[in-house]
Amino acid sequence: MPTQSELILRKLLESADIEVNGTDPWDIQVNDNRFYNRVLREAELGLGESYMDGWWDCQAIDQFVDRALRARLDQQIKGNWKILL
Repeated sequence: MPTQSELILRKLLESADIEVNGTDPWDIQVNDNRFYNRVLREAELGLGESYMDGWWDCQAIDQFVDRALRARLDQQIKGNWKILL
């Protein structure tokens, strides 16, 4: 059963047409479920560090970043206490 953090992050990513463990090259593949809490807690830094730690991967990281920035996902997470609670 997905955690609350996973559900929140999946919904945010879906708003950018990014699917967790999806088949499109810009979709992310999550290798470690700690990824969800870390990204919600640490925003961009957590996203980058969890990538370096191998917690997630993406075939087309450039397309992933483009979609995330166009959807302003960074602004939706950063400082949003409703998401963090």
